Amino acid sequence: MSKTVAIVGAGASGLVAAIVAAKRGARVKVYEKNSKIGKKILATGNGRCNVTNQTIKTSNYHGSNPKFVNIAIYRFNTQVCKNFFSEIGIELVEGQEGRLYPKSLHSSSVVNLLTYECEMLGVEFFLDTKVEAIEADIRGFALHVGDGKLFSSSVLIATGGLAMPTLGASASGYEFAKSFGHTVVSTFASLVQLECNENLKEISGVKIQGNIEVLSDKRAVASTQGDILFTNYGLSGSAILDVSRAVGKILQNADEVDINIDLFSEYSKEQLKTILSKRAKNSNSKSLSLWLDGFINPKLAKFLAKKTDIKNADDLNTKEIVRLVYMLKNFKLKAVGTRGFKSAEVTAGGVNTDEVNPKTFESKLQSGLYFSGEVLDIDADCGGYNLHWAWASGYSVGISI
Repeated sequence: MSKTVAIVGAGASGLVAAIVAAKRGARVKVYEKNSKIGKKILATGNGRCNVTNQTIKTSNYHGSNPKFVNIAIYRFNTQVCKNFFSEIGIELVEGQEGRLYPKSLHSSSVVNLLTYECEMLGVEFFLDTKVEAIEADIRGFALHVGDGKLFSSSVLIATGGLAMPTLGASASGYEFAKSFGHTVVSTFASLVQLECNENLKEISGVKIQGNIEVLSDKRAVASTQGDILFTNYGLSGSAILDVSRAVGKILQNADEVDINIDLFSEYSKEQLKTILSKRAKNSNSKSLSLWLDGFINPKLAKFLAKKTDIKNADDLNTKEIVRLVYMLKNFKLKAVGTRGFKSAEVTAGGVNTDEVNPKTFESKLQSGLYFSGEVLDIDADCGGYNLHWAWASGYSVGISI
C-alpha cells in the first residue's frame, strides 16, 4: 500500500510538497480551511507573484538559526526552482534587483498551474475544511475534522504564519506543533510599515529615495537605501520594509526605536553644505520654506522649515547652514510600533528549528510529523526570498516524506 500524506495548508510550501510527494508515489490529501487554494500566493508581488530571486543566499534569511536554510536552498537553488516551474508550464522573467516573476505577470498563473499539476498527479483537495487537532495514532496520525477523524501515515504542517489574517492566517500551526511538544519562538510582524510618535500628516504621501538607519541605544543595528514613503501613521516604502524586522525585534523589549533618515543620500555633508551656501546667496528675502521648496518636495520643505527657528532665508549664515545640513542628513523619528500582522507580508519567529531535521524537515520529537514554510522560525528579506523558502522547504519535505 502506498504511503498516505496529509498536508495541512494549501499554500506555497504545501502545494510543492504535494506535487513532489505525489510524483514519488505517495497518496496525498491537502486540507485547507479557506475556500480557495493559494490565497496568499495570489497576493504576493502586488499580484504578480515574485516567485524567487536570481541570487539566493543564507544572508537573505533570518531567525534564531538562519543556517537551518542551507541544505534546502542549496538543494532547491534558483536554477532548480526555474526548472521546477518550467516543467509545470510557468516561465519566469526577471524584474528589478534579480526578482523573478511568471511571464504572465499574474500570480493566478502560478496558483492555477500548481493546482493543475497536483490534480493530474491525483492529489485530493479538501477546501473549507478546518483541521481542529492532530494526534499520534497507531495508524500514524488522526486529524480531527468536524465531528470525525481522518487518518494518515504522515502529516505536514504547512499552515503559514500570522501575517495577512484577512487571507486566513492563524496560529493553528503553532498550536499543532505545541501539542507534540515543540517550542515556538516568539512571533512578530516583518516586512511591515512602521508607526511613529510624531504626527506626519503634513507630509503624508511624500516619497523620497534615501538612506535609513535603525538605532538601538545609539548603536546602528540595521541600515538600507531605497524608497521611503511618509504616511499619516509613520513610514512605509521598500526601505522601511527592509529594516522593519530589526525594528520589530527591538520593539519586543523596548518602547520605541530611533530611526535616522538621510534625506539627501546622493550628497555628502560637504557637498550639501556647498550647494546650500550657494543657494543662500540668492535667497532674495524668501521664507525658509519657499527657499527649500526649489530643492526638496514642497510639503517636506514646509514641514522641515517649521522645525527650525529660522523664518527667512536671508538670515542663513554658515552656522545655520551647517545646522540645516545636519537636519537634512539626520532627519530623526521614533518608531513606536509596526502596523502589525494585518499589514505584514511575513511572520518572524515560529516553530523552533532546533527541533526539526534540516535535511528532511521532519520533527525530531515525533516521527512522521513535518513542518515547512512560514510556520518555521525562518523569515527572509523582501525580493522573492520568502516564497523561495516556501518552495524549497516544501520540496525538501516532498522528497523525504
